[in-house]
This record gives sequence, C-alpha cells and structure tokens, in this order.
Amino acid sequence: MNGNRSKKQVNTENIIKGDAPEAYGIKEIWEFIRSNFVILFILGGLIFLIYAPLINGQFLNLDDQNGLVLNKPLYSLTETLKFLDAPAIATSIIVHLFGMNSTALHVFSILLHIICTTLVFILTYLLFGKKVSLIAAFLFATQPVNTEAIGWLSGMGYPFKTVAILLMLIFYVLFRKNKKIWYLIVSSIVYLASQITVRGGGWMFIAPFLLVIVDQFLIEKKIEFKNIKYYTPYIVISLIFVVMLVPGLFKQRIIDLNTLYYVDTESATPLINRIPYTTYMAYKLIAFPLTLTVYHEGEIITGAGYAFMIAVTVAIIFGIAYLWKKDRVIAGLLLTIPFSILPSYSPVIIAWTAAERYLYIGSAFFSMGLAILILRIEEKKKWKQFATVVTIVLCLLYSIRTFTRSFDFKNSKNLWLATKKVSPYSYRVYNNLGDVYSNEGDYELAIEAFKRSVALKPDYADAVHNIGFTYLQIGDVAKAKKYLQQSIDINPRLHQSWYKMARIFMAEKNYQEAQKYISKAFELNPKDEAVQQVMTELKTLGY
Repeated sequence: MNGNRSKKQVNTENIIKGDAPEAYGIKEIWEFIRSNFVILFILGGLIFLIYAPLINGQFLNLDDQNGLVLNKPLYSLTETLKFLDAPAIATSIIVHLFGMNSTALHVFSILLHIICTTLVFILTYLLFGKKVSLIAAFLFATQPVNTEAIGWLSGMGYPFKTVAILLMLIFYVLFRKNKKIWYLIVSSIVYLASQITVRGGGWMFIAPFLLVIVDQFLIEKKIEFKNIKYYTPYIVISLIFVVMLVPGLFKQRIIDLNTLYYVDTESATPLINRIPYTTYMAYKLIAFPLTLTVYHEGEIITGAGYAFMIAVTVAIIFGIAYLWKKDRVIAGLLLTIPFSILPSYSPVIIAWTAAERYLYIGSAFFSMGLAILILRIEEKKKWKQFATVVTIVLCLLYSIRTFTRSFDFKNSKNLWLATKKVSPYSYRVYNNLGDVYSNEGDYELAIEAFKRSVALKPDYADAVHNIGFTYLQIGDVAKAKKYLQQSIDINPRLHQSWYKMARIFMAEKNYQEAQKYISKAFELNPKDEAVQQVMTELKTLGY
C-alpha cells in the first residue's frame, strides 16, 4: 500500500474491505444479480409503490400533447425507426401494443427507473463493494429530484441516456479491473450507439467527462496521464459527432429557445453570472430535494441571495480542490454533479440554467457519495446499525416526498397548481394553467390566467394567442382578432395565430384576407392538416 495516501482515503477502503468482488467480469456480475435478486425485487417494489400515483396519470400539456399524442410518426413503427431515436422507438412499440396509452407509457418509464437503479447497484458494487452499493441503490431509487425525469413522459430521454452512460461505465470499469480489451470495445460501442440513438440535445457528450472522473478519481489513486490512451475511442467518437451533429443541434436548439420558449439567447445573462446560480441550484436540488418545480424562471434573487450563491459555489470549488488529495473519491463524486449538467454551462444558452431532470445521472453519483459518508461515520464512531438506521430514515423521507411529487405529475392541473406555489412569477405556469381551465370550459379563469402570464412577460406570444383563442371560443370575435393579431406582431412564426385569423375571415366571408393569413400559416407549417383544409376550401371558392 502506498504510504503517501491519506488517512481518509484508507477509511474509504476500510469500508469496503473484504466487501468488493474478488474477480471482475460478466460472470461475477450475473452472480451478484442472482444472489441479490431479493434486494432487487424489493427495490423494484419500492419504486412502483412510490411512483404509484403516476400509473393512471394523464398526458401533460407540457410537450406531451405535441410530442406524443399528436406526433403521427409514433403511430407507425416503420416511420419511427427511420429516426433511429431509442425513446421514440420504445414509445412507438408501446403505442403499437397498447395504443397511445398514458398508463402503459408511465409503467414503462417506471421500469426504466428500475433498470437504472439496478445499473447503479452494479456500478457501485464494482467500484466500492456491496455495502456502499446497497445504500446507494436505495437512495437513488427513492431520490425525489428524479421524479421529473420519471413522471414527465416527454422527459423519458433522460433515463434512456442514463442507462447508456451507466452501461458504458460498467464495461469500462470491468476493463480497468481485469484489463480485457473486449470490455473497452463494448464500452466504446455502447457510447457510439448512444450517440446515434439518444443524442437528443447533445447530452450524451457528458458521458466521456464522467468516464474520466470515474477513472481518475474513483479507480486511480492519483492522476494518471498515461490513461489517455484508454480514452481514445471515446474522444474519436465524440469528435466525429461534434463535427456531424453539434452545429445543427446548437443552431436548432437556439432557434427553439428563441421562437418556442422566448429565451433571448443574445441578451441572456452572461455565463460568468449564470455559473453561481446553476451550480448552487444543482447541489441544492440534489442535496435538499424538498422544494421542487418544473419552472425555475421568475425567481426573485436578492443581492444577498446571489452573494450566498457565489459563496456556496466558491466553497464547493475550494472544497473539491482541498479534497483532491485528501479524499479523491469524494472529490470525484462531487465533480460529477456539475459535469452531469455540462450543457447548462454553455456560453451560448442551449439548456435551462436549472432543471431537475438534468440531475438524474448526477443523483446516482451523489447517492454513492452519501452512502460512503454514512458508512464512514458508522465506522469512525463505532455506532452499530448507524448506517442501517440513517438509510431507512433517509429513504423514508425521500419516498414520502417522491410519492407526493408523483401526484403533481398525475395530471396537468395538479402540476401547474403545484408549480404556481413554488414559482409564482413564472409566466409559463400561468399560460399552462390557463390551458387547463380552458379545457375544463372555465373560460373566465382561463383568460385571467393567460392575462397574468402576459403581465409577467408582455412579449409572450403564446399567452396572447391563447387570450385571443379563448375570446373566439366564447364568441367575442372583435377581441379575438385583436389578441390574435397582437400575437402575430410579437411572434410572426406562430402559425396557429395566422390559421385562426384565417378562419375568422373565412367566417366573415372576407376570403382575400383569409387567403393572406392561411398562406402564411401554410408557409410556416405546411404539414398542418387544418391549414391544408382551409387552403382547399379557399381553392374551391376560387382563391
């Protein structure tokens, strides 16, 4: 044993002494799974229990309608296969078997979480042994911050990416432990396949960074530059996909943020000012997952509050630097959290500055670190059953919060009422809540919610459009035209407003104006069948 290693580093080894596998390979992993089948069964049952409210949950008006229900290619497996997108293909298979059924999709999402938990169990075992893996798996299974990635069907891509990353890491660790090259080849193939099938948003590019952290901090005892040769396959694959995909992905993402989500990427807060907020929120959400919300916009950050975020960020940076030599394992596990949300640190905004679903993979490493700390305290203080009691208490608290949070994702109304409590200044929450009221036929409350959204963000064309459409539904055509035209003036790419204005002019028999508006709607979205129908009607009338 290296005499220069610190006492804390030795403590980490004492925790897993005699507990780590004696040999590393597929055979040993299979034996580990077989011998722990009861534990995995309990984990699966626990996950189904705490996510039970989702089983009869509905599609949400949070991308589920357009991304799933109205997404025609999903109804054809042949069409979906052309896109080589794993989440879409899985969804299409479920639709083929059960129809566009929210219950079937929610059950599949829960099963994905069980798979991820099993992989966390295996990876942690390979790295730290049985004791740590057992605690980490239960913490990850019940972690409340993961609810958004599991409860929101349109966020299913994040568990898919996590499955790919964990598999890649498991095979890489197997390679490092027994030096059999074919494990490195399999790990590289998993990464290559993931870049092809779960590349959405470019999030798979975080995988090589996490692999380097695992290698240099959780496997090695000091920085080993010679290990760069092991990273070559991942570097080559990444460079190929950077050249092929990133320019298009970034361009499309920026367009989407500007036109669909009204994020002005040019006048957005500079990166240097965003770093403290993003870093603070990541560690806060994952360490204290009590106050959870889909939207983190509109938060009022005082000078003192921002100074506190800076202080926490600086403390984290210096803490990791201090632990770099004192406790490499904890330093490495702390590092995985910011690297798991790397797109949020992009100089040009391509991701939200804070989102719970982004932390899904990071929560796995956080759970490992927390498990190690719990076992260290038990060992140091000689408190018998300390780890068992603390793990049960934490999992109980986590489970209660996850169970209650699952109710928020049960339907749109639950989600937006819950979100409004935590994010009362989010313009999007009121727009979505107005949509719920409109669907319920409560047009007065709908207009009130939409107007509240516009009051918070006057250039939010979607809410302005929705005000106009609601007035159209209750027969106030004058106000409908006023707001629909206003939404067009704000966002000329909003084809729905052009279409509805064309419909109004059709009803007024002003076919010339109808032709002007429907032509623009067709230019913006030529695949919209409703737009095509109006075009056909006008052609029949000679326009």
